[in-house]
Amino acid sequence: MDVGQFYAAVAGINFTLLGLWWVAVTERRQLREGGPRVRRMAYTVSLQFLIPGALSLLAQVAPDIAAVWRTAFALAGALGAASILMLSPAVARENEMTRRGARLLRIFGIPLYLLIAVYALIPFQGMSLTPLQIEGIMLSLLVFLGAQTAWTVGMATPPDSPQALDDQPRVG
Repeated sequence: MDVGQFYAAVAGINFTLLGLWWVAVTERRQLREGGPRVRRMAYTVSLQFLIPGALSLLAQVAPDIAAVWRTAFALAGALGAASILMLSPAVARENEMTRRGARLLRIFGIPLYLLIAVYALIPFQGMSLTPLQIEGIMLSLLVFLGAQTAWTVGMATPPDSPQALDDQPRVG
């Protein structure tokens, strides 16, 4: 597959997922009205689609000029890791819904974003894939992680529902 076509597809997928996430936030009351920490988690999830989508657009601007796409990938990797680091501690303390999403992003998202940034700055050699193809693989993993995080956060039982109370461990 042509790298330009790949990044065009990834951009389209990410912006579609971002739009669907915004619909989910609008439709699921607990994401919209669950307090500042829950809203931060919803925003953090939206960044998991926005950053890779924007990055995919930037990768198409000048794929033959390494300085352009390398700068974009390095900045996006740093921005993605920083956003998770800044937002996840507060949301992890809110409830199980946000705790699971924050855990997923801290365990998998931060290392993946940092790997994207580092590889953009210092590409290792000796592989049959081009650096832009390797970045594409990592970007695909981010799309998967974003979808998993959106599912985890969006489908979690609201903390004040009867089902959530049934799921709590019983003491005694």
